[in-house]
Amino acid sequence: MTRRIVEIELRRSAALWIGVLAAAVGWVMTADAERWDGLWMTTVLVHHNIQWAIWPLALAAGAWQGRRDRAAGMTELLTSTPRPGAGRMAPLAVVVAGCLAGGYALSLLDGLARAMLAASYQPPGWYWPILVGALGVTAAAVLGLGLGQLMPSRLTAPLLAVGALVAIAVPQLLWEDTGARALLLIPGYLGPTDDYSAVAWRSVAGQTAWFVALAATGWALLVTGTRRRRLLAVLPAALGLALAVSVLPAVDRAAPRDPLAVELVCADGTPRVCVTRLYEPVLPQLVEPARRALATLGRLPQPPTALVQETGQYGTPVEQRRDTVHLSLTVLGDGTISTGAGSTEEGILDGAGTWKCGAADDDADAWNRIDAARAAAGLWLQGATAAPEVLWTPVRELADQALVTLGTLPVEVQVARVAAMRDAALQCRPDLYDVLTTTT
Repeated sequence: MTRRIVEIELRRSAALWIGVLAAAVGWVMTADAERWDGLWMTTVLVHHNIQWAIWPLALAAGAWQGRRDRAAGMTELLTSTPRPGAGRMAPLAVVVAGCLAGGYALSLLDGLARAMLAASYQPPGWYWPILVGALGVTAAAVLGLGLGQLMPSRLTAPLLAVGALVAIAVPQLLWEDTGARALLLIPGYLGPTDDYSAVAWRSVAGQTAWFVALAATGWALLVTGTRRRRLLAVLPAALGLALAVSVLPAVDRAAPRDPLAVELVCADGTPRVCVTRLYEPVLPQLVEPARRALATLGRLPQPPTALVQETGQYGTPVEQRRDTVHLSLTVLGDGTISTGAGSTEEGILDGAGTWKCGAADDDADAWNRIDAARAAAGLWLQGATAAPEVLWTPVRELADQALVTLGTLPVEVQVARVAAMRDAALQCRPDLYDVLTTTT
């Protein structure tokens, strides 16, 4: 009997089409041709983040379906039947919430299939953000049903959608810098993440408690008839809020790095070339250009003898080792490596195999001189006499001047200048251009 009622609800309600819409929205918002398919957890977390768009849709869809009985003038007739309210409303709640949560989860299948084919690192617990997100969408649908039953106006659904968007966006705009853990109550929010992030168990537990509480409040609003019981319906949400805030971690620990993902995996043979476990599938295409670049850097005194992928943010200081090239590795959507302008080997030689750092983010003039010195050193190592046209004009002009200056010096002095610039770059100094070009 229950199965037949559910089938009727699927036919007579718009739940199935709303689920299809949720799946389409989710798929469009998570599709990114520039993101490498091998970033398994990144794909999951991007999908988790789209709750900011799916949640208002689910809330509004639930409210629109929740007003159905009153809009049809059937409330008194239905309440006069001996069947309890919970039994009458359960099929509708299951259908609406199930279709929305199913559409949300199905929108990720394409991304997971591509990640599986890329044979990349699959982190443990990757499924938790998906399950929590589906639970969040379910909670929004049930809460919407309850609010639609409580306020059966045509305006309820659109107003709830707008209100949900405001409630999601405004706290992030106003309080994101504070790091308040209450921000993690926002659907889809996990604070700052990167390629190596994984969701902390406290984030999962706290958000689960919050969404279960919202669903319980929505269900109570949906099945209770008296005003007093409806007032008591907010109690689960209040208790869930208190529990969630006590369990949730600080925002900066909501999605910490997975230590397994950042472990190094090295190619056979020498010189040593290593990438993180997350990027292991692209190691074969990195080995040869990396070893050619290390051979070229052998022209300098005390050259590096290994190349290791660095997991720090490009442009920020890292603890560089003289014997190691710390490579910032980016994989494009087609699976090819990008280390900046030009080939992989040229990217490694940029800055004579050093990490880019040394100036404040907003100091454009300092960065122009740093970039010019790094480009000139890499070009000199390759035997070039002029900078390529692809460089930004101020950087290209400075790099050309540096190459001209180097060309006027004896070879042994040129080597000493580039080696001195490399030493300065290893210390993250901002005066690389002066070190490379100033005569003494």
